[in-house]
Amino acid sequence: MKAVHFGAGKIGRGFIADLLHDTGYEIVFVDINEKVNEELNKYHNYYLYVIEEDYRRKEIDKVSALSPITEEDKVVEAIVEADVVTTAVLADNFPKIAGTLAKGLKARLEAGKERVNVIPCENALFNGDLLLKELVKTEIASEDDFLKAAAFPNTAVDRMVFGTDKDGRDGIDIGKDHELAVEVNKLVDPEKLPIAGAEYTDNLQKFLERKLYTINCGHAWSGYIGKLMGYEIIQDYFAVPENIEMTREVMREVAALMVAKHGFTEKEMEDYITFALNRFCTPGIKDTITRISRAPIRKLAPNDRLVGPAVQCEERGLKNTLLLRGIAATFLFDVKEDEQSVEMMQYVADNGIEDAVTHFTGIEAGTRMFDEIVKDYNELKEGK
Repeated sequence: MKAVHFGAGKIGRGFIADLLHDTGYEIVFVDINEKVNEELNKYHNYYLYVIEEDYRRKEIDKVSALSPITEEDKVVEAIVEADVVTTAVLADNFPKIAGTLAKGLKARLEAGKERVNVIPCENALFNGDLLLKELVKTEIASEDDFLKAAAFPNTAVDRMVFGTDKDGRDGIDIGKDHELAVEVNKLVDPEKLPIAGAEYTDNLQKFLERKLYTINCGHAWSGYIGKLMGYEIIQDYFAVPENIEMTREVMREVAALMVAKHGFTEKEMEDYITFALNRFCTPGIKDTITRISRAPIRKLAPNDRLVGPAVQCEERGLKNTLLLRGIAATFLFDVKEDEQSVEMMQYVADNGIEDAVTHFTGIEAGTRMFDEIVKDYNELKEGK
């Protein structure tokens, strides 16, 4: 079996190609990085190192690489012969790969090949739909023709990956746990699952929300609370057992929502929380609180990681005490280098916290949540 994968970066080699390799595919990477391509073509393998297993080395073999700039014809040929096509290039870069991919799919259609799954593995909502739109914009073929040539399922992705240099080679440190959720009903054949180790679902939204409202929420919440506690590095916050338990409890508030709304079991959510905390506490990694908590206005949006679950818990009569406290802490995220922080702090200074809460979160004055956030804000501001 042959796979064509766009993007030989950390996610591409450290996550998606790992799954493709374990499924049994020979992998052709498509990337503009000449150094990486040269090494892949020289050795036809590379190594991953599993962090939680004392950096156990795992070989990914039967790989090669092509440049879409200097070898586009060969990329097109590879797409024609591929059994699956995947991407890990960041969704913002879809326009950069769309031309080459479109030519490959058109050639595939003209060659009378069967439809192929094109699976974008990007951290973006509705990434399959986004990729198809970019292909249509090339005008190389019509939307109908692209859909005759391929299927474009949406996905949700999550894995911890870090670049490393070991044994004189360019390698990647990876977290043991991962999640690749794929819309099963948008596959070429929902009965034929193309990638082992992925999770196939007819309700992708529940996986997207679980990640955003559990992992992303827990991480950001810990950053906002941790900054008020005086931490600069998030791993220092997580080095304290009491802090880990605080973050566990806020994620449990979200877990109750996920059980009620999406039907996850309590055990599934508790395991997911443990997965998240293990990731947060990975040894040897340092990350600043200012980075993980950046862009507070975006993170206070009504459907984002803090306000979204807090409001939905309220609607269902579920506990949201810590979620609301995290929202309050976000309004105290004062970082001069963060444009959104500066804008938010200025708005609070000019209009007061009461107006700011409704302005940024959409939570109306006079509601229980509003009153709780304002109370928490004043207590946190006074150092309580």
